[in-house]
Amino acid sequence: MAPATEAERRKFSGASEIAGRFAGVAATLSVPDMDAAVADCAAAGAEVIAPPAETPNGRRAVVRHPDGGVFEYVGR
Repeated sequence: MAPATEAERRKFSGASEIAGRFAGVAATLSVPDMDAAVADCAAAGAEVIAPPAETPNGRRAVVRHPDGGVFEYVGR
């Protein structure tokens, strides 16, 4: 199978600079209030790698927890 073209990949994950932020994600967590979840993470010392934003697949964010784990958050 041939690798996806840039146009095909963009339909799924968006621009390369945005998609790169999601590399290395350990797990995806679905939360009812993403803004509150990301704010709670930041208050606990987490690094917000990609703040909540609309993507081709819905609203999502990426956070590095204080222990180093990287998690994607998606809104319900």
